[in-house]
Amino acid sequence: MTSHRSGPRHGGQRQGSQRRIPRPHGVAPAALRELKDCVYRLYAEAGTPPVAHIASEIEKDDSFRGSPSKDTVHRIIGSPDLLAGQEDVVAVAVLLAREAGLDTREVGERVRRLWVDAQLAEHLGTPVRDLDPLALEVHQAISVPGQETLPELPLYVERDHDAALSEVVSRAAAGESVLATLVGESSTGKTRSCWEALRGLPEGWRVWHPFDPTRPEAALVHLAEVGPRTVIWLNEAQHYLLAPDPRVAERVTSALRTALTEPRRGPVLVLATVWPRYWDPLTTPPAPGAEDRYEQQRTLLTDLGRRIPVPKAFTERDLHQAERKAAADPRLASALKGASDGEITQFLAGVPELLSRYACAPHQAKALIHAAMDFRRLGHGPALPRTLLAQAAEGYLADHELVCLDSDWLDRALAFCGTPCNGVPGPLTPIPGRSNGTGGTAYRLADYLEQQGRVDRRLLCPPVSFWEAAARHCGGSDECAALARAAGSRGRLRAAAALYRKAFEAGNTDVRAPLAELLEGTGRLAEAKELYEAEMKADGWARWELIRLREMAGEPAGAEWLAHLAAEQGLTSALSRLAQLRVKAGDTLGAETVIRNSAARGQVGTFAELARSREGVGDRAAAELVVFSALDASGSTYALSEVARIRERSGDGGAAEQLVRAAALRGRTRPAILLAWMRQRTGTDPSAAGLLEAAARAGSVFALTELARLRKKAGDSAAAERLLHEAAAKSSLFALTELARLREKAGDADGALRYYRTAAAKGSTEALAHLALLREGAGASEEAERMACAAADAGSTFALLELVWLREKSEDRRGAERLADTAVGAGNTGALTLLARLREDAGDSAGAERLVLRAARTGYLLALDDFVLRREKAGDAEGAERMALAGGDQSVVRLARLREAAGDPADAERLYRCAASLGSTEALLNLARLSEEAGRPEAAEEFARSAAQAGQAEAFSELAHARARRGLFQDADRLHLAAADAGHGKALAHLAELRTSWDPVWADLPRYGLLDNGEMARPW
Repeated sequence: MTSHRSGPRHGGQRQGSQRRIPRPHGVAPAALRELKDCVYRLYAEAGTPPVAHIASEIEKDDSFRGSPSKDTVHRIIGSPDLLAGQEDVVAVAVLLAREAGLDTREVGERVRRLWVDAQLAEHLGTPVRDLDPLALEVHQAISVPGQETLPELPLYVERDHDAALSEVVSRAAAGESVLATLVGESSTGKTRSCWEALRGLPEGWRVWHPFDPTRPEAALVHLAEVGPRTVIWLNEAQHYLLAPDPRVAERVTSALRTALTEPRRGPVLVLATVWPRYWDPLTTPPAPGAEDRYEQQRTLLTDLGRRIPVPKAFTERDLHQAERKAAADPRLASALKGASDGEITQFLAGVPELLSRYACAPHQAKALIHAAMDFRRLGHGPALPRTLLAQAAEGYLADHELVCLDSDWLDRALAFCGTPCNGVPGPLTPIPGRSNGTGGTAYRLADYLEQQGRVDRRLLCPPVSFWEAAARHCGGSDECAALARAAGSRGRLRAAAALYRKAFEAGNTDVRAPLAELLEGTGRLAEAKELYEAEMKADGWARWELIRLREMAGEPAGAEWLAHLAAEQGLTSALSRLAQLRVKAGDTLGAETVIRNSAARGQVGTFAELARSREGVGDRAAAELVVFSALDASGSTYALSEVARIRERSGDGGAAEQLVRAAALRGRTRPAILLAWMRQRTGTDPSAAGLLEAAARAGSVFALTELARLRKKAGDSAAAERLLHEAAAKSSLFALTELARLREKAGDADGALRYYRTAAAKGSTEALAHLALLREGAGASEEAERMACAAADAGSTFALLELVWLREKSEDRRGAERLADTAVGAGNTGALTLLARLREDAGDSAGAERLVLRAARTGYLLALDDFVLRREKAGDAEGAERMALAGGDQSVVRLARLREAAGDPADAERLYRCAASLGSTEALLNLARLSEEAGRPEAAEEFARSAAQAGQAEAFSELAHARARRGLFQDADRLHLAAADAGHGKALAHLAELRTSWDPVWADLPRYGLLDNGEMARPW
């Protein structure tokens, strides 16, 4: 709006006693919300005039075509609904714009457009009462012969998770925006539970299920339109939160967070379902230093949302409820009779019949199912084109089966797969209205078979026809990229390159780098370089691969410029790697040029590189010129310290000392201190003291405190105190604290107190902690605790630990635990361990164990491991195992290692088996190793297979290395191939290394990749 402000015409004075109209909340759809926001903003900018004034002013002005009453004006401003005609709304808006001094023509035109948009807008979603459960992907139930008039869904049996979900829905109905995620395996009743929960919502709620054109696309486009009293239905939430394009997934996640946290859009209820295999990566924090790929998703699901686990089986109580209802529903009665292990929902969803149909499928139909399983597990979306499945399936058939195929085999096989199983969809069903973009039908694999395929086919690599079909018929660029990654990790490099190229040609620029890497491997350097150049042009980042290719292409200046840019962007090794590349190529002069130019640009690391190279060839004058150039250019002493270290280690301490003293004269004392530390470690303290004195004279406060430490160590407390006074005068809090310690040690409690108080007043948390202990010694326990807690809040918990120890020794156990809990709250989980050790030493093993388990629950598992070790060393094997089991699979693995190291492999194996039963794949790897060492190769391979099945495909390679060391090369080769087929990315290199040992031609294997028969692919 163009502003022509002259202040509100009614002088800012309210006429009458009307209060300000509250801003309307809960406005939907989005177009109406935009109109209401616009009008209310005008109302606020006009000074919130009374409605009587607005109605009166409009009535007086014949230019207005609308004539709203006071009630209508109030509704136009404050109601969440569109309850007025266009001319009335425009009249109110224009009058408010005039009052606010705004451009009335522009406002009138804009509000007129917004009113039309709001009038035409439809609410997102469908009213709850109009919903079809099957449209929300509730599993269709089995049918029972002779019972054609049964309701669409079986009678529902409420279980424990339903109560938890009902509580979440009640919060939403009461006006709170909430998210619930039901986590369970396929066909366990997650979606049905959500459907039943919708019945707890009052009139006016709508359900929106984003799925068209794709789930993530629908969510991205329409999430901003979500308004109050909307259920966002995210069945199979992995399709939204783990979308193939990570950027899309993050945008969907952030939009969901906004919908949940923006008050004026609430209440919003998000109901999500997901399998555990997707929940775990979405919510598990990354390892320290690793990329946090799912921070947004983790925040959404665990901070804003609630996880509700859905068990696979009915409990005894659930089964009793089902039995009571079975008389009224023969499907439930059939499930109770036929289901095994209490898996009632799976039976109702037709899983047994589905599995039977799969097991007994003709070979052509089974080939289609296996192809679909492989496409889904390796990254293709749920819509599988007919042409994709048809071409891929041929590779899943034996030669004699292929010969027998007739012209209509595909139609017959798809008809078999699509036939319902007791009334529920078959293994592969056509998706209504979905095609592959060329008019062909797309099919969906049954959820349960998808889950089954991820387990049963985890270790298998698809045949050539699979990859060829993907390269020809896979439509989505993200799906092509996912399949390309799967092919690459399995050593099928030609297929990977074809799929990456298809993804790139479809607009996926994220695949340029992996495609370039594959092309470079085959010697197509120009193509690879072109891709890397395009990548750099797109994002501005200098990559080592492009630096290397420019150098190899005869562009040394371009390579060097790019290396400098890479160094500036944080890839500090780029310049030294380029120099090494030139040295390797015999261009020592070119390497020297890189280092010199880098040093001239102020790259600290290359100053040191150049100085080291000059020192190494004996050109000390040049080395010193470089280090002092670095000092002058950047202020960095790194290069100088490196040369001094080299000279000291070569035995020329005098030259090293001369160098650091020269730096000290320039005000740079760090090299002298570092050299002093080197000499202290080698026992030459007197010369170290001389260096510290030089640094102190140059103004280093740290050197003064280090000198004081040396004097104190030599027994000269007076000299130490003098040096500390000098450092304290230069504002060293450390020196003040050290002075207090000296006074305390000398028995001068008042002097110590004075120094600690001074340091604490200046912000030293360490001094505050010491002061707390002094006050404790003086009998002022409450004051001591207050000081210790204040120090802990500032980051120093050692006083709290001391007080814990003192309270425990004085038998004040409650006080000790209270202070230990305070320390834990301040981040020191070791406080509970300290207390546990004290109780263990006092003979209270049960009390110690209780505290250790509390520490473990706070995440401090080291405490548990420490006590497991203590129990083990004390000969309490039973106690050690009990505590290890409390810590979970990893603690049991560590105890197994202890038993193994103690020479008890049999008991170690028992514990590894126990850890494996708790879910530890590391235990499976150790079981494979132990079995191999014990001469049980079949058992070793079985354990390796189990580890690979659980996601640790490297288990095959580790076993292969063990076989190769024993000279069993044929076995090793077979196991490396198994690792490659299972997707272990390093298996190709391991296989090449093994085979090259008997034939150098295999050195090219990492360049060209594998064929299905294990041979090397021909150059491509």
